[in-house]
Amino acid sequence: MTKVLLSHPPRLASHNSSRAMVWVRKNLFSSWSNSLLTIGCIWLMWELIPTVAELAFLQANWVGSTRADCTKSGACWVFIHERFGQFMYGLYPHDQRWRINLALLIGLVSIAPMFWKILPHRSRYIAVWAVIYPLVVWWLMYGGFLGLDRVETRQWGGLTLTLIIASVGIAGALPWGILLALGRRSHMPIVRILSVIFIEFWRGVPLITVLFMSSVMLPLFMAEGTSIDKLIRALVGVILFQSAYVAEVVRGGLQALPKGQYEAAESLACGLLENSGAGYSATGVEAGNSWAGKYHHRTLQRYQSGDHHRVVRSFQ
Repeated sequence: MTKVLLSHPPRLASHNSSRAMVWVRKNLFSSWSNSLLTIGCIWLMWELIPTVAELAFLQANWVGSTRADCTKSGACWVFIHERFGQFMYGLYPHDQRWRINLALLIGLVSIAPMFWKILPHRSRYIAVWAVIYPLVVWWLMYGGFLGLDRVETRQWGGLTLTLIIASVGIAGALPWGILLALGRRSHMPIVRILSVIFIEFWRGVPLITVLFMSSVMLPLFMAEGTSIDKLIRALVGVILFQSAYVAEVVRGGLQALPKGQYEAAESLACGLLENSGAGYSATGVEAGNSWAGKYHHRTLQRYQSGDHHRVVRSFQ
């Protein structure tokens, strides 16, 4: 008597569920220590999330205008609602805030075409935009001509000033950083030594010190009657500070390239800029990681300039 064995193909589990189980086992329960840590984190979340949710939302105070209106035991969000305009615009005059909104709207509308693949002469459009848009923003925010009232930079603040300092810091530090990186790799001793001194000096100085020197100490060394806007001084300090870090990022990308690529460029009689262009393109992703920190520099600048006292008094 012959036995016939029938083999059935195994039932495949759901693709999504199998991937999820593999990810959980690999990342959360890969070892005993990992499993204990995962269980401990789950227990902490189970204990803390309900308490935090109750204090932050369920028992929070949402309506009112002063501290006396915060009668519940939860968080007091009254000040967020009451001072939301100050968080966005700083001390900018309330009846002139439409100028900031218009500048932001123009920026969003003008940036959108840059992402169109069918846009002809995209590089030329970006170059023209980079020249014209900052002038439009300065005219709208500062004013003083063409029918707009002048608003001094000491009244700028909030998210608006954060975006301005971050954007100017990025745009100004990038070209300086590239030049410093090329200078540090230069075969000319004077250029290389000066680039190294500049980079190492600015990397070794804390940003708060740079902003304090530019806003408080620098006017003490200037001639009597000479005055430079505090925002301009802070922007220059941020650009110099960040350019040193951009230079190191670009230099690292250039060093990562194989020597044969440089020899190939030299064999084609490429100049310094053409030879380094490929290296800069290779560092584009790495350079992008350093820009997030620029949005935190505005807080330091406003704090060391003394404007935090006015903000604190406005909440009392």
